[in-house]
Amino acid sequence: MTVADRAEVRARFLWGRLRTDEAAEWMFKVALLLTVPVMYVIGRHQWFIRDDWAFIVTRNQIRTQVGVSDWLFLPTAGHWMTVPLLIYRLVQQLFGIDSYWPFLIINMAIHICVVVSVRALCRRIGVRPWTTTLVCGGLLVFGAGWENIVFAIQVTCGLSLLAFFVQLLLVDHDGPPDHRDAIGSVGAVIGVMSSGFGPFFLVGASCLLVLRRRWTALAIAAIPQALALAWWWLFWGRDSPEPSTGGSAALVPAYAVRGIIASFEGLIGVPGLGSLAAVAALGAALWRGPGWRVQSMLLTLWITAGAMFLGIGTQRVAFGIENAAISRYQYMGAMLLASAFALAVDQVRKVSIEAGWVMRTLLLVALVLSLGSLRTNSSEWAIRARDEQRTLELIAGSGLAGQADPSHQPLPFSPDLRVGTIAMLVDEGAVVPRVPATPEEIALVRTALGLAP
Repeated sequence: MTVADRAEVRARFLWGRLRTDEAAEWMFKVALLLTVPVMYVIGRHQWFIRDDWAFIVTRNQIRTQVGVSDWLFLPTAGHWMTVPLLIYRLVQQLFGIDSYWPFLIINMAIHICVVVSVRALCRRIGVRPWTTTLVCGGLLVFGAGWENIVFAIQVTCGLSLLAFFVQLLLVDHDGPPDHRDAIGSVGAVIGVMSSGFGPFFLVGASCLLVLRRRWTALAIAAIPQALALAWWWLFWGRDSPEPSTGGSAALVPAYAVRGIIASFEGLIGVPGLGSLAAVAALGAALWRGPGWRVQSMLLTLWITAGAMFLGIGTQRVAFGIENAAISRYQYMGAMLLASAFALAVDQVRKVSIEAGWVMRTLLLVALVLSLGSLRTNSSEWAIRARDEQRTLELIAGSGLAGQADPSHQPLPFSPDLRVGTIAMLVDEGAVVPRVPATPEEIALVRTALGLAP
């Protein structure tokens, strides 16, 4: 046997091993390990920005000046956020606010758990291991949903989504209710206490159990969530100070369609193919071939995604149809519909092996593109946050803060910060004063403080 023949035999052997289901399982484990340095790279320059300050500054002021109940239960933009508030407070007490990492690590960990849950759903509905690995590998570095990965406050959405997936996985069984249904119900209550997405996921969990005709399990799953939501809405939520954005109700369906297509654009990496991917995934959900158990799960995920985008649209459509495609919504939609998309990829392979290889190659390309998008978007976000940090440092070191109105907002993008709170940030080590050294820096400080040039 020649050297070339031996090399060909080895290549065929390695290729045969690589194609196995076991290799796909191991490859996902490798992807999880590689995600750790990726998270470090995209997170190392992040800093507090925008809604982070709502929890760190505004909510703590409410706690000390008004009371614990208002701190925990007052809505933020219509959201119930008790659990994330407790997490932020605990982290702040343990680690302070001189580093963003303790807050960010929790959000990143929840993101990884969400992807692992999606992987479990894919396997539960019969998606092939390699398709599952490629789809979920792309979700680990989901560049279109960067905001829910590098913006720590998005722990709110992540907790609700994770609680929903865990509940779906737990209630997906036959027979009478047992401890799995009870555990899922407890997790779901935590989910509704974490963000405004909770009611949509209540609809989703209820939908699955109605389709399965598990009526007692439905009561266990839905009643605690519904009672918790009703209590909060009656005593706190209906008094939300957030104004309505308005907009035409007639545009809400178009808003929902745009959100769903944008989610598939993020998954597939090629904007022009988002609509085709959505149609294929919907076809996979309507196909009766895999059996009712699989079909009911897929229909549940589609109904949940649809209810979510319709609900968001009623509040956000005034911002335009493209608002449905912003990062945080793409993330939620993609995670909900990824398993249906993965099953659709497998169905293409049944039609044509060659077409199946094309789809898997496209998934690999999408993973690479997603990683690049995550790196770019996270870098831009970090630059914006660090620019705000630099402005606060210059204000603190300028000696000019005393001349400004303490209630003045120095950073337009972070409305919860006021001139009067900068001293607290200095005391807690979040801001290290820097004396302005150039005319440009002095001008920056005076503009931020609202002082005359």
